[in-house]
Amino acid sequence: MKNIWNTYKSSVILLGSMVLGGVIGLFWGKGAKILQPVADIFLNLLYCCVVPLIFCSLTSAIAKMENLVKLRKILITFLIGTILTGVISCLFMVAAALMFDPAKGAVLDLAEKVEDVNGSMNFLGMFTVKDFPLLFSKSNLMALIVFTVMFSIAIIMAGEKGKPVLKLMEALSDIIVNVIGIVMKIAPIGLGCYFAILIGEYGDQVIGPLSRAIIIYCAVIIVYFVLSQSIMAYIGAGTAGVKRWWKTALAPTLTALGTCSSAATLPLNMIQGKQLGIPDDIADITIPLGANLHKDGACIIQILKIAFLCSIFGIPYATPRNIIMSIVVAVVASVVMGGIPAGGYVAEIFIISAFGFPTVAIPVMVLIGTITDAPATVVNVTGDTGLAMVIARIVDGKDWMKKAIAEGVINE
Repeated sequence: MKNIWNTYKSSVILLGSMVLGGVIGLFWGKGAKILQPVADIFLNLLYCCVVPLIFCSLTSAIAKMENLVKLRKILITFLIGTILTGVISCLFMVAAALMFDPAKGAVLDLAEKVEDVNGSMNFLGMFTVKDFPLLFSKSNLMALIVFTVMFSIAIIMAGEKGKPVLKLMEALSDIIVNVIGIVMKIAPIGLGCYFAILIGEYGDQVIGPLSRAIIIYCAVIIVYFVLSQSIMAYIGAGTAGVKRWWKTALAPTLTALGTCSSAATLPLNMIQGKQLGIPDDIADITIPLGANLHKDGACIIQILKIAFLCSIFGIPYATPRNIIMSIVVAVVASVVMGGIPAGGYVAEIFIISAFGFPTVAIPVMVLIGTITDAPATVVNVTGDTGLAMVIARIVDGKDWMKKAIAEGVINE
């Protein structure tokens, strides 16, 4: 019994703190917002770990590769997996929207206006910044990844002269992981406060006119979460992979649920990748990329928004054209536009342009997106390690986890 408690103690404490925070938020209501400064301390410390973790771990992972053919294979497999899982996640929500009208009985005030609906449509702008210091910001992670890949290739090209830099990056990666461990000591307090704020601020709206849509969404997201993660873990490493994935998933899951931030959860996700035994050259590339591009939860939200608005404005959603269009829009809006710095309401504008909704629909989409953001972030983030397991199977063979156990990287 003592061994079980020692194994799951941190997870139980995290879960208990979030339940307690939710209860506090339920009774305190919007007054729980006073806890924001306490919650932000935890979140800001995690944010400070994101940039150095990506730069150091990604540099060491790529620079250790003997050839770049494997890198190309990893990136191609990641891109195919991201698009494929995005489409599949959309189909889950499409099926639910066809069976149950998410807007049935909803009466909304569509006169509300949004102050600023400007968004950047510069797709290429997400890959670069105009000044070197801007690379080291959580707002420009895609640009950081692009620069880091080039920097890593340059280390390989430098040969022996690049070896000291590689060793430095490996050492710094280990140090940053230890820093994250220190930050996680205050995770129960930070996540408890965040969950109190979340429930206190949006609890009444969930039981209001959007209740039917939110219930349908929660049912879909939970089913997709359980099935998708289990299936990807099984494809990646069989039954042992499924057991290990669920055993190590609680910390990143609760962090994503409490903070609604992929960037804040990224350090925990990369630690889970190490606990799963995913090879560093795969985990350190695909998991940071996934935080920006692999967003199945966001795809589900976009389909919900489109189906909801079609019902509100009397547009038939159950037509081949609208269903296909909604899937394309959802995947593009979530995968591509989600990585654009300061994108603002780009996804909403994209949906309006594709379906001809009036601009007055933007507040409805923003509200739906805000309320559903927490569970969507969970699916967005946790799916990255599952996809990395599948990539490990394709790139390194079906016995990659057994090799990690045999080499002592992880315990059996």
